[in-house]
Amino acid sequence: MAHKKIKRNSAKKGLHPGALVHIGHQYLNRASVQVVKYNASDFSFKEYKNNLNELAFETDNEDCVTWVNLKGIDVKALENIGAQFKVHNLVLEDILNTYLRPKFEVFEDYCFLSLKMALTENDILSYGSIPVHFVLGKNFILSFIDSEEPIFDSAIFRLKNQTRKIRSRGADYLLFALTDLVVDCYFELVETGNDTLESLDEYVAENASVDIPASIRDYRRVLLRARRSILPLKEVYGEIIAGDLDLIDKENIKYFRDTEDHVLFVIDQLDFLRDNLSAINDSYQSIQDNQLNKIMKLLTLVATIFIPLTFLAGIYGMNFSNMPELNHQYGYFYLLTVMLILAIGMTVWFKKKKWL
Repeated sequence: MAHKKIKRNSAKKGLHPGALVHIGHQYLNRASVQVVKYNASDFSFKEYKNNLNELAFETDNEDCVTWVNLKGIDVKALENIGAQFKVHNLVLEDILNTYLRPKFEVFEDYCFLSLKMALTENDILSYGSIPVHFVLGKNFILSFIDSEEPIFDSAIFRLKNQTRKIRSRGADYLLFALTDLVVDCYFELVETGNDTLESLDEYVAENASVDIPASIRDYRRVLLRARRSILPLKEVYGEIIAGDLDLIDKENIKYFRDTEDHVLFVIDQLDFLRDNLSAINDSYQSIQDNQLNKIMKLLTLVATIFIPLTFLAGIYGMNFSNMPELNHQYGYFYLLTVMLILAIGMTVWFKKKKWL
């Protein structure tokens, strides 16, 4: 789904490290905060749209997991959340950076995870991305996303209705569930890519359109941008799985490993699509070369026929005494008409053959 950009802030200059300034595109013109609290027996959900910088959260309640989701860009609200959950300003600075590379960092009391969510359009091979950030604590998880996409609605539904599967586990399992939803957005890109390249391959085999190279270049750029966004996740999930982290239960590592498999699958599929696109380009070039060879063969044949005729005409010229058309009143105009008809006829024929 295409996102409308509200505004773009340039990189900050002359500010100290940890200064909270948004960098990049802003997609939502108004922020909101969703607060979910749950345990094995209880569930609550609230959404706030006003006075976000004055919200108070229960940060020391060990009887339940608290999930705070900030949708949109609101520096004061972000600063308020960071202060109450004791998140360092350097992490908050990263959250405000739209161009942040996906990464995973471990701190004393929490972990910070940043991903890129893929934005696609139905039946069109296109790619855009929006950063999604997570902070995982002992009994809380914070998420930050500047998008109106209802990507986390399914997680809220599961928390509300599936008590045993998700509510009986801790915040680390919720982190897996949320990040898995973000990674799964790339599957739509892969599916659209397969369908698009299959159609392009058939089109190339039947047509020699001049717009094909431009389409190939556009699709290649899409695949490269998508691969650049998801490739760091291979390293991110490698650190999560290999690291002995206190905040992630060893029993839940297998779920993160499953998401890692999804990441590796998407990377392999993007590589396959890129190779397939290169093969389509080679096929197109081969068809163009074959067509050019046929044209050159025909033109060479025509030239070969007229070479001896031109040779004889060059020697003898038009020096014959019996040439009745020389005395014809309109012979010159007839000749010009024949030449014009030949030129137009050859042009039409060349275009019909798609040589022009």
